[in-house]
Amino acid sequence: MTEIVIRNEEFLKLLDDTVEMFLPHRELMVELSANEGNVPIGDGEYYCQREHLFDKMNNCDDHIGFPEHAYGFQVAHGAKSHPEIFEPLKMHTKNELVRIFGANNNSLTSYYPPNGYVGWHTNWNAYGYQMILTWSESGDGYFSYYDKESDSIITHQDRAGWQARWYRFGREDEPNHVCWHTAWTNCPRFTLAFKFPYGQTSSKIDQAHDAIQDLIYEMENP
Repeated sequence: MTEIVIRNEEFLKLLDDTVEMFLPHRELMVELSANEGNVPIGDGEYYCQREHLFDKMNNCDDHIGFPEHAYGFQVAHGAKSHPEIFEPLKMHTKNELVRIFGANNNSLTSYYPPNGYVGWHTNWNAYGYQMILTWSESGDGYFSYYDKESDSIITHQDRAGWQARWYRFGREDEPNHVCWHTAWTNCPRFTLAFKFPYGQTSSKIDQAHDAIQDLIYEMENP
């Protein structure tokens, strides 16, 4: 997992403008937040901790890639229940931002209220290079992943404002690229993810890698 410093002011303004489109609807987004796994609100952090990770890793025969425990709002769901509000916002993230970022698709647009989280999972059913962009209101949250080389959990504390990271989230049959990861927040948190998928051939993997590197270059340079 590699951290990115966003120095491009145009990207920062684009991201700020995007989160400002969503924040006026925060009360509705909390109301519409899904509670995957039916865990009592406030108790979900257990599914972001070491004990649950190793339980999942040792018993992952039924793990399909998506998280089994989470609490948050996804714009795709809001667009179905309240299209007059969230359909334009979905189109902004899935069309306009995808075009600007040069990605294949917007794989995630989520708002996490206080006590929001996504439990340990791999995304190995939706493999590809991914750019993850996260806005935190006060920085009271974190993103964690399991690092195979050091056999340890690496935790990045959120900062107020935007942060970015990227990784190759591999298939189940790519053990060197499988990435168990999780996130938790005690304050409002907003996440965008953009995917650069690849196929079975090395040329397609190289093409996806080059595409996300182009995006990283643009983001890191003023």
